Amino acid sequence: MSKTRKRRPPTGSRRPRAAARRSPRWFWGAAGATLVGVLLLARLAFPPSLDLAEIPGSSASERDERVRAKVEEARQAVAEDPRSGAAWGRLGSVLLAHEREAAGAAAYQRAVELDPDEPRWPYLLARAAKTPDPVIAVDASARAVALLPGYAPGQLLRAELLEQAGEAEAARDHYRRSVALDPRCAPCELGLGRLALAAGDLEASRRHLERVAALQPQARAPHVLLVQVYRSLGELDAAESAARRVGRLDGELLHNDPFMNEVVDEGVSVIGYHRRASVADSLGNQTKAESLYRTLLEAHPEDANGHYNLGNLLARLGRTDEAILRYRRTLEIAPEKADARFNLGNMFLAQDRLDEAEAEYRAALEIWPDHSGTLTNLAIVLARRNRTAEAVPFYRRAVEADPENPIANHQLGQILAREGSLAEAIAHFRASLAARPDAGPVHLDLAMALASADDYSGAWPHVVAARELGTRPPADFMEFLSTRVPAAVSITEGFR
Repeated sequence: MSKTRKRRPPTGSRRPRAAARRSPRWFWGAAGATLVGVLLLARLAFPPSLDLAEIPGSSASERDERVRAKVEEARQAVAEDPRSGAAWGRLGSVLLAHEREAAGAAAYQRAVELDPDEPRWPYLLARAAKTPDPVIAVDASARAVALLPGYAPGQLLRAELLEQAGEAEAARDHYRRSVALDPRCAPCELGLGRLALAAGDLEASRRHLERVAALQPQARAPHVLLVQVYRSLGELDAAESAARRVGRLDGELLHNDPFMNEVVDEGVSVIGYHRRASVADSLGNQTKAESLYRTLLEAHPEDANGHYNLGNLLARLGRTDEAILRYRRTLEIAPEKADARFNLGNMFLAQDRLDEAEAEYRAALEIWPDHSGTLTNLAIVLARRNRTAEAVPFYRRAVEADPENPIANHQLGQILAREGSLAEAIAHFRASLAARPDAGPVHLDLAMALASADDYSGAWPHVVAARELGTRPPADFMEFLSTRVPAAVSITEGFR
């Protein structure tokens, strides 16, 4: 008894200190038990190794050997380290790169669980789940935006998913945030234009959609909606022009997305290599794009699109002879590919190989009879060969196919002006300027045609515009015009 009493803590001021010493032990004991429980659950959920059969994305039925090897390598990495969020995330990216969205989403979900502070995993989960499971995609996009609010593609994806879910106001807010982060975000402007159109705000919709068209002139999507906007506003001519662009353009909207670029880089299928090369090209890395096309063609030498796209890249780089070889190879594989014939004709035209250019353009027109560009370039070849009478019908067909074609309108106008058909020539010059108002030579040709028709006051503004755009009017024409437009005399002095 006496020994027991001696071991009791003393009373008084010492008791709080003793309690203070015990308190941390009690806290860590409870917290430690909780942590051990969590770790135990993690060990159960993510054991130190996994059988491949337990990992999503089996490639047993995949026929492309490169794709199969890529997927199995990523699955093996997960099997060896199933507690690695990075391994699961990479597996998700390999699967998504090869259009295995559902399996990719399953892998990304494990990455999110294991690596909850990494924003790319919920973002890519939202990307992968967008079609197979929109509910998961919406939740994942919210998590991604919370983790990395300054990532413009994340705000854009969140907006697209909310718009898809019918939450227009929330979607509009995220589109605006994305534009604030990236003022040149064409898909963001398209989303805002789409929402404004749905809300009946036609002027706002027009403003956003025209901004998209200005940012990415080759994109088709804004013109599809602009047809509807212009018609609703009663601007039928503008609607008709937009409809013609819809038929002529086929470009997709581009937006730099570093997280998705990493996914694309995992692609080793035919489609995957095309995407990787396209992304590299759009980011200005033509060397990488060329290398990817060549790697693709080593594995798939009969891929006509690979030869064609490599030809286009080489043509843009000014490597005309190499581009010609690629276009010819394309046509050996796919002789019906009219755009390859058109581009091959362009290469010959650039080298002044007019016989070969004419042959390719005529062959393209057998497949593509209303292609305005082919009709125009064939007319150019004929005009260069002093076969003007043959050229005129092709220029006319080019303008019929595309009334806004600036080159065909300009060159047809020049021929008509020389023949004395001034009224028709003036109409074609004006049509050319409507499409390209900054074309100095067209301003000058229009000015000279108007002056020949005795419309001196109408000619003068186009003389000024030509000079401001770098096209110097002939001195004798300036002297002649200044005698008929008195107000222009002082300005003419400044032109000398």
